[in-house]
Amino acid sequence: MNRANLAFAGMIIACILWGSSHAIAKAALETVPPFLLGALRISITVPVLSLIFLLTKRQAVAASDRWPMARLSMIGVVASFVFGYSGINLTLSSDASLLIIGEVIFTAILAYFLLHERIERNRLIGIAIGAVGAIILIGGTASANTVAAPNRLLGNLLFLICLACESYYTVRGGLFLKRNDSISMMLLVNGISMIVWVPIIVWYIASGQFPQFDNATLLSTLYLALVPSVLCYFLWFHAVQHVGATVAGVALLFQPVVGAILGITMLGDPITWPLISGGVLVISALVITSLPQKTATPTIVTEVNQ
Repeated sequence: MNRANLAFAGMIIACILWGSSHAIAKAALETVPPFLLGALRISITVPVLSLIFLLTKRQAVAASDRWPMARLSMIGVVASFVFGYSGINLTLSSDASLLIIGEVIFTAILAYFLLHERIERNRLIGIAIGAVGAIILIGGTASANTVAAPNRLLGNLLFLICLACESYYTVRGGLFLKRNDSISMMLLVNGISMIVWVPIIVWYIASGQFPQFDNATLLSTLYLALVPSVLCYFLWFHAVQHVGATVAGVALLFQPVVGAILGITMLGDPITWPLISGGVLVISALVITSLPQKTATPTIVTEVNQ
């Protein structure tokens, strides 16, 4: 197997692992409150990224970019985790996995308005189909609450806000990535967010509300901190360097498929007609938007929904 095929295989593995993150997060949220789960995840990720930064002797982020990255951190890390985990806590992981199409839609729109990038015809078609699929998914959940998903409508809407935050991170972060090392940037953006996460952890400990972790919850939290935020990140960027961003669009199809399957099989998410029809439209939209384009939307991997 040549280097390009190995890179593509690594990209698919990364997307499969990212696809599992919603089901893993849903399981962890049975014990850990949403805000605390985000705080713990980043609190583990930052030391690991720091160690990698030191061992590989990366170049620090340009001084002129450090303050603008603080805003990027508050939106792309803090807000996206808060809305994302709050949303997953109220809805089904399969819903969240399929709503990933929202990130494609928001990214294209933000790139158009902020970077004045043209939206190609196939992407416009994909956005329209994906939007219909998302509407079917969300509309079909209005009266389909379960014990595991007490307010699917609100949860899905919160998760869409999370995806909008991620999309802002994608578009703005892509500009910083052009002139900064990827590891250094990730470390700085995540590190700045600790200004918010540390007080949250301290409050839970001081108030006596810090949950008791069983082995499954501990492993789930570690998985979210190390696999989607670190391992998948390396696999993805290594692969993009060898096979390009166009092929990456094909690999991204694995995320919602794997996420929905795990939600149904592992967590017992119910199979409904809105889930099936909306899911088919979402997958179709992702296929269409993954077709080669004359211009490409900037690509930087965010770690929240992943």
